[in-house]
Amino acid sequence: MQYPDNREILLERMDKAFGLFYQEAEKLSLLLAAKRDPSSWTSYHDLIKQKTLELVAYEQYRKTQEKLFTLINPPKPEVRRESSVS
Repeated sequence: MQYPDNREILLERMDKAFGLFYQEAEKLSLLLAAKRDPSSWTSYHDLIKQKTLELVAYEQYRKTQEKLFTLINPPKPEVRRESSVS
């Protein structure tokens, strides 16, 4: 499938952004699954830091996706003849 240059670049960026989001989400999942002291400030800090990294990666992915979708023109509706059946 051929895309104009801008779409192809955005598609590559979206792919990279999704990969980064996936990695950050996986790291957060591992942190949440790990058995840690719930009252530890270090654990809390690590979770907040990773949650922020995941959110930033997701927002980057979403923004790139929106830019790409603005470049895609929706299909035009077909012009139909009026039916001769009443």
